[in-house]
Amino acid sequence: MSADKYAESVVTEFVRNITDHVFLAIENDEQLKQKYDSAVEVFGKESVNQEIGKTVKVRLNLENDGKNDSPKSRLIKSYTYHKLNQEDK
Repeated sequence: MSADKYAESVVTEFVRNITDHVFLAIENDEQLKQKYDSAVEVFGKESVNQEIGKTVKVRLNLENDGKNDSPKSRLIKSYTYHKLNQEDK
């Protein structure tokens, strides 16, 4: 495998699981976790989690690509896989 093909595969896999990565980042950052907990208190966990997932997709201009029911993050029960928008390739 060439270096560019390897790099492409790494980025593709990262994008595919970007929502889980975002929630893991929240879990592992004290300030982000405090803000998350505050938002959950006000708006509810389901609403906050859905808004984060939607924002990831919209801000990064991604397409949905299936579902994962076994996230690494403990903040979510499932998440949508993503892929780069075909228009961006």
